[in-house]
Amino acid sequence: MAVVKKGVFIDAPIEKVFKHAIDPMKWDQWYAGLSGPEKISGDGGSGTVTEFHYSMVGFRLPITIKVEEVTSSTEQCVWKGSFDGGISGTQVFTYTKKDNGTQVEALIDYTVPGKVLGKIANKLVVEKMQENSTEQTLSNLKALLEHE
Repeated sequence: MAVVKKGVFIDAPIEKVFKHAIDPMKWDQWYAGLSGPEKISGDGGSGTVTEFHYSMVGFRLPITIKVEEVTSSTEQCVWKGSFDGGISGTQVFTYTKKDNGTQVEALIDYTVPGKVLGKIANKLVVEKMQENSTEQTLSNLKALLEHE
């Protein structure tokens, strides 16, 4: 397994950021490499299951995302999910009220399939791509919500 941890400050209220970020109909607007939803079962809360495609290294991989937990308060909100398909793992996005905006932290723990080939590909290509993808994802969310 590999882990990516990145963060960004968004100059928008936590309520606005979290409401937008947990809506699976909007994930493709900001999550780098994710297609529009092909199937959604649920309302975006805990237990929601969605099917998408995720583009990585020129491949379009099917991916299923399951929302494991959604918690929110006026000071901090957390979204936890798991994903499975061409790549599998877990994601935790934490949204913390900071000044007049929101600090967003992403923690992604993933596995590339295949024993030796997967490990080699992960070290040489996928790990750097996932770091860049996570940075781009957070930048996209920031740009979207600060200019809405």
